[in-house]
Amino acid sequence: MAQAMNQEPETRCFQFKSTRAALNELILTTSDTELLKPQLASHAAKVPMLFSNMPVILNLQQLTNTPDIDALQSLLALCRELSLVPVGLKADPGTSAELCTALQLADFSHQRRNARENDSEPTQPAPEAAEPAAAPEPAAPVAAKVITTPVRSGQQVYARGTDLIILAPVSAGAEVMADGHIHVYGPLRGRAMAGVTGNADARIFCQSMEAELISIAGYFKTSEDLHAECWQQPIQALLRGSRLDTVSL
Repeated sequence: MAQAMNQEPETRCFQFKSTRAALNELILTTSDTELLKPQLASHAAKVPMLFSNMPVILNLQQLTNTPDIDALQSLLALCRELSLVPVGLKADPGTSAELCTALQLADFSHQRRNARENDSEPTQPAPEAAEPAAAPEPAAPVAAKVITTPVRSGQQVYARGTDLIILAPVSAGAEVMADGHIHVYGPLRGRAMAGVTGNADARIFCQSMEAELISIAGYFKTSEDLHAECWQQPIQALLRGSRLDTVSL
């Protein structure tokens, strides 16, 4: 008995932490890989950085019939060939669990329902909760990265862990990225990617939207979309749920 009481406490080897990392859904209207491949490849060529090892949820809920295992294996192989990383599946809730087990994917088919159920349930304390740790000292704010000269074609600017402020034009063929917001006080003609580490609250502001592509936390729009919405206008871009919206300033 005395020996047991003198044992040192066991060192904890892991910790679970909830995150707000954004996941893109690949919403399929066909399971025919021969039709999908050229269209996905063309899309990947427009936004190669976003397609590079981007985790995705394969959404089958708009298909008339759920593909069988062999067809799904072909779809997964196509995704991986194009540098996408399938991590989960949305399908008919009646069959999704069996499919996800067979394919070794996470099941997102019940995600919305479970979120509502969990919100209504009181939080139960852990049976062996440790004493609460002292609050850490607040980290010093990170100053925004400020660029005062034009960003030329072929240049890449990245504001790691902070916002990016550009007091000059961004040329076609240039790429500007930030973990936080992006502000462009001039025409934005290249590619702008905010919240690149998954910050869904990041925004993009510019005085004239002429971009080849904009992206927030992995959700993106290309110039074709922007031409129809806000071309050459002062706008802000933000995420609303899983939709990337542009709003006039």
